[in-house]
Amino acid sequence: MTTTDNIPTPQCWQDVEDVMAAGVDRLILFGPPGTGKTFAGLNMGNIEAGAYRLACTEDMTEADITGCWMPASSGQWSWHTGKAVKAWEGDGIRGGRLVLDEVDRANGDIESLLLAMTDTVESARWEHPESGRTVRPRDGFSVVMTTNLEQMGDLPTALKDRFPVAIRINSPHPQALAALPADLRAPAAAAADADPGRRFSIRTFQTFAMLRKSLTPERAAHLCFGAAAADIVDALRIEAVAS
Repeated sequence: MTTTDNIPTPQCWQDVEDVMAAGVDRLILFGPPGTGKTFAGLNMGNIEAGAYRLACTEDMTEADITGCWMPASSGQWSWHTGKAVKAWEGDGIRGGRLVLDEVDRANGDIESLLLAMTDTVESARWEHPESGRTVRPRDGFSVVMTTNLEQMGDLPTALKDRFPVAIRINSPHPQALAALPADLRAPAAAAADADPGRRFSIRTFQTFAMLRKSLTPERAAHLCFGAAAADIVDALRIEAVAS
């Protein structure tokens, strides 16, 4: 399969499309950073009821997940719903998509809460502190969990077991490649999953493309790729000659 500009769809992205089209509602996307895992969670599959990104950090609390009381300018306190509950509720008819971004960075104290919020529609429950009503995820609720980890064994076992499918993303999303100048697409695709010392995300190539508009290619490459700059410039020159 190919996308715009005749860019082939890598197998990993074809796998994501196939899994989502089949209705799988719990999916882990793992692998090198900067390949579009978060983009996929927010944009691929059925997201008609909304997609909500929850960026996991060491400092996150229950407030980020379920919500918290916050003061208004009037001095009164009101309840602000967290991203997971928003995804549960979706559009009020169907559940939405929760994207748990960089889940490996979440602290251990809230692991049990993440387990509860990613449970099945039949089992998940949460009591709203304002209304006292029991909230459940609506039908259609789905979760995409992303991580830059290379080994799934590094994730908490209980959390990993919530997700029956894990796909390693080893190539940038085709739409991201299509946004690059044509001569940078092949190097960016190759560098996304190269050896750690020569691995660069598509964001780095986007920055290089911007810098070389006002700087020499050598200077722009030095700023973006460091010790690998000469190899990148040489590869681009060879590509230019071949084209």
